[in-house]
Amino acid sequence: MPIPFDLDLPYYLWTIYKVAFDSKDRLRQNSRPIPLRFDYEEIPESALTPAQRQYLKPFDDQLTGLNYRPQCTFRAKNFGTNLLRRYINPNDAATCALTIVEVKATVNQVVSVRNACAVEFATRLANGNLFLTRNKPLPSIFDQPPFRITQDFPNVNDLAELKRRHDSKAATLGPAKTPPQTFNEVCDELNAEHERNAKFQLERGTYQMAPGGNAYLVTDKVFDRGIRNHFLPFGRRISIALVVLSALIGAILPLFGILRLAPWISQQTVGARDAYSPFAHFGILFCYCLAGCLIGYVCEAQKFTWIMLVTYVPAHLIAGWTFGWLPYSTLAFTCAYFASQSRRRAKLVLQT
Repeated sequence: MPIPFDLDLPYYLWTIYKVAFDSKDRLRQNSRPIPLRFDYEEIPESALTPAQRQYLKPFDDQLTGLNYRPQCTFRAKNFGTNLLRRYINPNDAATCALTIVEVKATVNQVVSVRNACAVEFATRLANGNLFLTRNKPLPSIFDQPPFRITQDFPNVNDLAELKRRHDSKAATLGPAKTPPQTFNEVCDELNAEHERNAKFQLERGTYQMAPGGNAYLVTDKVFDRGIRNHFLPFGRRISIALVVLSALIGAILPLFGILRLAPWISQQTVGARDAYSPFAHFGILFCYCLAGCLIGYVCEAQKFTWIMLVTYVPAHLIAGWTFGWLPYSTLAFTCAYFASQSRRRAKLVLQT
């Protein structure tokens, strides 16, 4: 007799509860103090690793086509391992910056990593404002200062198109100033902008001074926004092709296991297609785990909400509650998470 219950829903609801109400303390613990002033260190081309040069090459090639050349490559010694690369066009007031961000976090002894990059075109306006056009994969969770005009296009990876959109808006904002020409000037400008932005964030309550006054701390206001954004499935850079592919994998493989593989196994082991044998459940489990591994490794999806949507809903809409109470979608998510982490570790270029 079909059982109108499975363990996926309790696991999922428990996870949602933990993220919504129990993750703020962990965010506080993992939040790194922000220096009052960044200590930038220039990195010569000869010091870049082969993996880093290979990572940078597609961006260099696209920007060369736009008459931009690398101006300097550097990092903030006192704030993580992020890598920054500035590009300049002698005949253009707009500069270009590439930021590579790598984050490593440990939660309950599970280490997770993330590699992301963003390209940003910047024009310094004569009125003191800064105009930015960028393709950051995630929306900002800080307040937007009035002196910083920003366009976000997270899904525009064609840098020529990103530059076209930047120029189109910049033409309406008035005259521009000459950008910094040396590495020291770049550092001075970045720290001046950091100081100006930090003062604004302090006024808005997204920053607070650390005890001792030697750094800034992110406030709960920002953590609340981060938790909120966690539940927005399309509030970040996405690939429509990968979204569709992961949805198809998540719907088809589990249904194949439920409607085809499990009945076949039952027929081979107990001689009846209508009665599920214990081995039939292993067949269903295999299809769910395979779907999770493919979604994680090929599509790099590892959000429980999305895995539940694509593996749980179609299976129950079509197959009902006929295939037992085991938490198949939860196991698919577990496989997706570790497969995605394996893929992300292979992409790390700043840390090992």
